[in-house]
Amino acid sequence: MLSFEKSSYADFDAVYDDMLQQFPKEELKSKQILSSRIKNGVYQFLRAFDDKKSVGYALLFSSRGHLFIDYIAVYRPYHSNGYGGQMLEALKNFYPDENGCFLEVEKIDPKKENTSRRVSFYKKHGATLLSEKYLYPNEQGALPMDLYYIPYKGSMPQNDETKNFITTLFKSLHNDLPHINRVIEKIFN
Repeated sequence: MLSFEKSSYADFDAVYDDMLQQFPKEELKSKQILSSRIKNGVYQFLRAFDDKKSVGYALLFSSRGHLFIDYIAVYRPYHSNGYGGQMLEALKNFYPDENGCFLEVEKIDPKKENTSRRVSFYKKHGATLLSEKYLYPNEQGALPMDLYYIPYKGSMPQNDETKNFITTLFKSLHNDLPHINRVIEKIFN
């Protein structure tokens, strides 16, 4: 059975090497920023294990009764073995007091098969597309993405609840970007 263990920033080097292979560079924060967020407790860094074998990882933010999955991945040798779905399910058990989790997903691009596969995967595991406009803040400005939510306790967040969560999230995870307030304004105005 799959389980999560909280990890420290000292365990992060090997994970970041994998992230460089699995995430688009425009969506990936620097190793220095991610490590400092883990070290300072802004991120919760979890590693997923099947028995004693490490099969994946997640970097999460928690606030206001909700999780935010910033990064979640299964190591490539373990792809297509059901671990991704097990990881999403295990988060519900690992965080029983949370109402659910937000996640950002690339917009579907017919030229990139992985984008539609990713959306189908999340929907299969209970994710619902939220109506809010969403932008991922990065060094170049902001990347249009879609925001999804997986309810753990049956209800979806209200618009004000989502707005407050996203504002807190951005000011915690992206406070190194000088244009973060403009990105927040673009989303909610």
